[in-house]
Amino acid sequence: MSMIGTTLLLVGAVVLLFRFYAKYKLNYWKRRGVQSLPTDLIFGNFKDAVLFRTAPGWHLGKLHKDAAADAKLLGFYIFHKPCVLLRDPKLIRQIMVTDFENFSDRHFGGSKQTDSIGMVNLFGLKNPVWKYVRSKITPTLTKGKLKLMLPLMTEIGENMIEYIDSKPVDSEGIKKLDAQDLNYKYTTDLISIVALGTKLNSFLDPNNKLTKVVDRFFHSLKRMIALITVFFMPELVELFGSLMLFDSSFLKKVFFKEVEHRERSGLKNGDFIDSLIKIKHEQQNPDFRFDGDNLFYQSGTFFSGFESSSTASSFSIMELAKHPEFQQKAREDINAAIEKHGLTYNAFNDMKYLDQCIAEGIRLHPPVATIDRNTRQDYQIPGTDVVLEKGTAVYISLYGLHQDPQYFEDPSAYNPERYNERVNISEAYIPFGVGPRMCVGMKIGQLHAKVSIAMILRKYEIRQLPIDKISLDNRSTFTAAANGINLQFKEVDSS
Repeated sequence: MSMIGTTLLLVGAVVLLFRFYAKYKLNYWKRRGVQSLPTDLIFGNFKDAVLFRTAPGWHLGKLHKDAAADAKLLGFYIFHKPCVLLRDPKLIRQIMVTDFENFSDRHFGGSKQTDSIGMVNLFGLKNPVWKYVRSKITPTLTKGKLKLMLPLMTEIGENMIEYIDSKPVDSEGIKKLDAQDLNYKYTTDLISIVALGTKLNSFLDPNNKLTKVVDRFFHSLKRMIALITVFFMPELVELFGSLMLFDSSFLKKVFFKEVEHRERSGLKNGDFIDSLIKIKHEQQNPDFRFDGDNLFYQSGTFFSGFESSSTASSFSIMELAKHPEFQQKAREDINAAIEKHGLTYNAFNDMKYLDQCIAEGIRLHPPVATIDRNTRQDYQIPGTDVVLEKGTAVYISLYGLHQDPQYFEDPSAYNPERYNERVNISEAYIPFGVGPRMCVGMKIGQLHAKVSIAMILRKYEIRQLPIDKISLDNRSTFTAAANGINLQFKEVDSS
């Protein structure tokens, strides 16, 4: 047989063996009697997400919607890795609350705790270390701490309004601005002052080095690839580690410079860095010490948390621009609260209708659209013969769950009235997660979003551009608009 013939025979054998292997791997759920969807031999059910044809979080929502309406869970594959998608709110609560101990770890980041500003904190740590760290971080986010942060938030908000004021108007008195970019700038300054102890004004000085580094953290292609990897293919993080993750060396330098300054000077600002310094000097747990890089990594909690609330602000503003009747009610709510309490914590706490507007915004556009867990030990789904094997990745799609017509009437419509006090909110509504591991920063995130939106609506009426289609960034695991959220801003008539 010729060399060419031998080569072709070998190639054919390899292709045939791969097909047998792939078909066997992709029948995992069928062999266990779990519903699954048609698969690609290489990518499983995740081809469009892996190739960035659709946003990964949105793609998982599509899998939720493509399943049979009565399916409580769906088996799917990332490449050949079997994963499960939970679709039933009662099963979700069973796993996330009742049986939490077996699902207390996120699948995020893999089995090893790779050094990273995004993983070695409450977002990614595994039990029992996660539980210990949460016990230390939770007291830094009390109501009293939020009251101390509010003046920082409003000061940055005033910088934002000055920036909007400085923009030119057309013949009808209209300014055109990107609401997503406004909120990214606001969030960059908030992260800098709260998590790094450094004051910025990204509106006036977008070329500041720290501003640029934080911007890369949010928007760089490397970070987009890192996010889809740590959420859906964490095994690659364990193989390639720091080659894939964001280089936080400059942020680390800024953080420790501020920590050292405060320790030397005795200066106290009553902020998160003060809280971390206090924790650093307390008795340490041998499993996790709050010193060195571990101290810095806790600032990552605010990077992820404030990015989420920035998204909540941006997309809620977008929806209010589409619905002027809801926007006006929100403006009246804001003005009434400030007239009664001044620009205080009590005022923002009293903006109940604005709460409803944001709640509906994050139902339709969940900032972190995917919740993930890892199965620590074999687990039998209650009432079934289905067993999730140890190590199985468990996912919940908020795009799928929050837009499921079984749980929300007219689910694609933006309607803040869903959250009136007299209305029972569906147990499928879990934008901050559910159970012991739900978002610890929910209150500060809500306050951040309310300050940003309230300061804009007090002064400006916002409208959609006549021709503008908002599309999701297909590279982003978190919710983001591909080309911004471009809106019209016109000063409110105060006469």
